[in-house]
Amino acid sequence: MFYNARQGNDARLQYCYYEIEKLTPIFNVCIEKRLAGVANRQWDITTIDESPEATQQAEFVKKIFLESDTRNEDGLTDAIRHLCMAAFRGRSAIKPFFTDDNKLILKQLQNWNFLAYNNKLYWNPDCETFAWLNSSTMPEGIVELPKDEVCYLTNERPIDMPGILIYLRQLVGEEQWARFTEKCGIPQVILTAPEGTPDEALELWNRRAQAIFEGGSGSLQAGSNVHLLTEARGSDIFSTFIQHQMEQISILATGGTLMTIGGSTGLGSDLARVQQESFNSLVNLDCKRISNAITNSIVRKCVKKFFNTDDLKIRFEFIEQDDTTADEYLTLAERCKAIGLTIDVAELKKLTKLSFISDETESVWTPKRTVEEGEGI
Repeated sequence: MFYNARQGNDARLQYCYYEIEKLTPIFNVCIEKRLAGVANRQWDITTIDESPEATQQAEFVKKIFLESDTRNEDGLTDAIRHLCMAAFRGRSAIKPFFTDDNKLILKQLQNWNFLAYNNKLYWNPDCETFAWLNSSTMPEGIVELPKDEVCYLTNERPIDMPGILIYLRQLVGEEQWARFTEKCGIPQVILTAPEGTPDEALELWNRRAQAIFEGGSGSLQAGSNVHLLTEARGSDIFSTFIQHQMEQISILATGGTLMTIGGSTGLGSDLARVQQESFNSLVNLDCKRISNAITNSIVRKCVKKFFNTDDLKIRFEFIEQDDTTADEYLTLAERCKAIGLTIDVAELKKLTKLSFISDETESVWTPKRTVEEGEGI
């Protein structure tokens, strides 16, 4: 499948990507973690300059996007999640169009229909596998898509490609694990016959040992002994192997972080911080690429339709998350005041999300009577 995909025949490979994502828990967790990192970011339509035209474009297009973001299907949130899947599958595309009442629809294109090959885009309506293989003519039914008609992302090093090999190794490991457990998971039972038992009677004791092994209970005469062979069979040689396969997928999908599979237990704060920063850098890259794709396709299409111009003065941008706490902002403000700098209280309120009451202002609320005095507050 990998060889055929390099020749343009990758419909079956895309089917496999889709299936392993659905069937493998570690893929599900890693994908949702990566997609959530992007989809949970706030977004905005920002202006490139301070002209009235830029402000007008931004206000109008933002209204269209906000309305799209309220739909459960074919809306902005699902479109962002779908575009983010290019990191896993190698490509992802959205077809934007407008309804008769000028509602923005963002239709997701399935990967076995949408093809990206040799720096061109194609539509494969029947989802059939095909091969370019030095052919100078396009296969029947395949239609080239103009790049300005779709919003798309490609990734030449998709996570799912090595993920398939890891997935197959894990399946082999689990199969051998099941066989090992079935054969060796139950300890053997050895009965020691009482001293003086003749050899010809040992067959009877073998049958008794088998019965106890299968039933878990039985009776023996005085002087006999029961021993379970747990030492040789108590070693699980496959759990570490399977854990290793999951770690490989987690490292690929989250930039080296092991928190997804519980590897953060016992990690020092510095290592945990470095791993989180590594994951954030991947999310930031996803956001940047998605911002560019939406700006150059969907935003441009909106401006062209409603303002009849190719002069794009706005961008779709994800807003950086601010992890600074209110205490840290107040400490910084105190230091600034100490060296003689004037603090903009309005800006401080916005950053800390706190309300400030001056000395001259009365308290917002004061109880006149308590419940103990017989009246409600």
